Amino acid sequence: MTSMIHEATTDEGVVRCRVLLLEDSPIDADLARAHLDHVDGFSFEIEHVVSRQSFLDALDQGGPFDLILSDFALPDFDGMQALDLVRERLPETPFIFVSGVLGEENAIEALKQGATDYVVKLRMQRLRLVVRRALIEARDRDRLRSAAQALQDSEAQLRYALQAGRLGAWELDLANGRMQVSDICAANLGLSDGRDLSSYETLKACILPDDLPGQQRAVQHAIDAHEDLDVEYRNVWPDGSVHWVQVRGRAVYDRNGTPTRMMGISLDVTERKQAEERQNLLLEELNHRVKNTLAIVQSIAAQTLRSAGSPAAFTEAFQARLRILSQAHDLLTREQWQGALLEEIVGLTLAPYQGAGRVRIGGPPVMLSTGVAVSLHLAFHELATNAAKYGALSVDGGRVEVTWSADGGEGDGEGRTLTLDWRESGGPPVVAPNRRGFGSRMIERALPYELDGDVVLAFAPEGLHCVLAIPLSPRVRLR
Repeated sequence: MTSMIHEATTDEGVVRCRVLLLEDSPIDADLARAHLDHVDGFSFEIEHVVSRQSFLDALDQGGPFDLILSDFALPDFDGMQALDLVRERLPETPFIFVSGVLGEENAIEALKQGATDYVVKLRMQRLRLVVRRALIEARDRDRLRSAAQALQDSEAQLRYALQAGRLGAWELDLANGRMQVSDICAANLGLSDGRDLSSYETLKACILPDDLPGQQRAVQHAIDAHEDLDVEYRNVWPDGSVHWVQVRGRAVYDRNGTPTRMMGISLDVTERKQAEERQNLLLEELNHRVKNTLAIVQSIAAQTLRSAGSPAAFTEAFQARLRILSQAHDLLTREQWQGALLEEIVGLTLAPYQGAGRVRIGGPPVMLSTGVAVSLHLAFHELATNAAKYGALSVDGGRVEVTWSADGGEGDGEGRTLTLDWRESGGPPVVAPNRRGFGSRMIERALPYELDGDVVLAFAPEGLHCVLAIPLSPRVRLR
């Protein structure tokens, strides 16, 4: 199978591969084709089948194939049965599940049964990496088998690297700087062929300049101290992207103690490094959010205490506002703290009153940052609470209309303003209060400061009317 791939290499170095795609959805099949078109170093001839019989016919009559992609849930059989058929007929062919329903348990079982890898359709961009890695690994395995006698010394290290799991193998001649590397090792540096990495100078050219001195010191120390080499550094791929690689190895010495060569393994650790960075950012963000939340709670407590007529009234009002704050945090948690839609915030606040058709909500999709979402949720809660106690929602015929629009120019960026309009009607005649409570003060003073906007709160006799104008920005943007 893999030798066929080598024979089908074009003059431009692009490897041609035949792919059998088992997918009953035409849309998903087209999506898979689109992602395969962007796999560096490979081009694909795709045979698309949708049923068990057409899949069998392709295996028996249309092969050989270099790669098989399969959905998990199919009309007349499932992906595990397709995997069994491939293992019987083409045991060396990489088999990758591309499915929208493949859970963790099924994925683990599929890998145990011989699947090469799996891709969830919600993360189809991962297909490019998985396919490229599978084909490179298949080509490495083929080279190891076909060159077993000629490369007997390096066979053990390559086998160890492959068995250890997606590890590249390398060897450096310390006398002349020549290198021999596996295709997986080259792939760790963004190269499609091990022959592209033939010298130590070529390797150094791939390393990020800031990391090169540390890499060279680590190599020299391992040689001088007769210790294992273990170093991580960043490398720049041909497409300009930066990746992390971990390199381990050991020097070999002649009988006089002179170092003659080094050999070892390499591993792409970009995902681990990115995960560590994300974790650090999350910890910093969590610390920031906890401090902000405590500040909000402190402010709510102080403001509620000043406006409460009794300890019982303070307890009731304070607990209600904490519940609203908790609801906003629950919504943001579901969205992984990436913000929330304005419609979700308004709907969450007015949900108890929407069943009777007394509330109308409308406006374009607007994404709010976490801080803005919490502030608006608290403000809408105060407006809704006032409407339920004294305003339009306190009587059967009352209505509340909440609408919003973006004005001023085109696009979703600087220069435009989001205008939110809260309008009550059909309620008791409104009389302006003699003194401002917590809700009024928060809406008229704190909200404009927090959102860098303007607020007009009008106690009109026919119903309370609140207009909030917020400049569009990365914190408040049209979706």
